[in-house]
Amino acid sequence: MIDDTRFGRPSEEFDAVAAQIEDLPGVSSVESDRWVEAPFVDAPSSSIAVTVDEGGLPGVLDAACSTDYPGNIQWSLRVHTATATLVSVHEKSDEPEDGGGGSPCPSFGFDAVGLVEEIDRVVPGLAIQSSIWEDGMLTLVALGEESAVSEASLASLLPLVAHSGELLAGAGMGPTAHLEINASTLGLIVEPGEEDAYVALLTRLAEDHDVRNFWADGSGTPEDGIERVQIVAPEGQRTMIEQLVRASGLHIAEFPIKFV
Repeated sequence: MIDDTRFGRPSEEFDAVAAQIEDLPGVSSVESDRWVEAPFVDAPSSSIAVTVDEGGLPGVLDAACSTDYPGNIQWSLRVHTATATLVSVHEKSDEPEDGGGGSPCPSFGFDAVGLVEEIDRVVPGLAIQSSIWEDGMLTLVALGEESAVSEASLASLLPLVAHSGELLAGAGMGPTAHLEINASTLGLIVEPGEEDAYVALLTRLAEDHDVRNFWADGSGTPEDGIERVQIVAPEGQRTMIEQLVRASGLHIAEFPIKFV
């Protein structure tokens, strides 16, 4: 039967990779694990989580790709910058090694070095988790509780919207790529060319109509699959808010709007 309990499968080769990474400049911690879960006891999974400063990131990636470890490794990186920005970088999945083969080289689906540099430039002091989700879209999740600034408010996240094209370019994504931004106060997908219109709308909603939270696109539950806009704002402002969304020209302009 399937069991979520992990059973350790130590490996000298795997431990050697973790030790090599731990000795690299800029690395402050390494956590490694190699395990199986029933019923897949013949297909170990391996993961390494590294905390490193921005200057040491290229060295970690180079070392990970040059090791001769014979299986897959799922990598998670926590990158600290000189401006107290924290960027977490995660791979999509931790597929079992299938008895050998595969590659230990990180496969994030984007340029981690370039993205960290852009995030640090755009929102210094924030904690951002970056990954490619199942739909193939680059997603940035703001982790308010880990940010050096007081909170990841709607206003503090607007630079991510305004510079979405530059963030995607830094990540090595193409000009038609979309960027998803996810946070407790803001959730949306920026399509190409929407940056200015989205910033203008959100700035006006926050400054003139006391909007505190704004979520769009992914707000439908998995069960209903409905795309909608959800907004937290005073009741007296809601008519004007809806008019502004409808007139925004954004791809969400005709979505149903729910005030919560």
